[in-house]
Amino acid sequence: MIKTHVNGKPVELAEGLTVEKLLSLRGCDSAAVWVNGGQLLKSEYNSHIVSQGDEIKILRITAGG
Repeated sequence: MIKTHVNGKPVELAEGLTVEKLLSLRGCDSAAVWVNGGQLLKSEYNSHIVSQGDEIKILRITAGG
């Protein structure tokens, strides 16, 4: 297990977890993600592995009008 922060809250996650899997576990179909202040491209979600101490911000994208 690794310790990290998601949206300002401390969490423990399995080692080797990708951002894509993290979003799936949190029930986020569509989201913008920042890791340590830098925004990831959607194409990076399946390859970016969450590391010990990462500060992750997830912003769910919703349609509206």
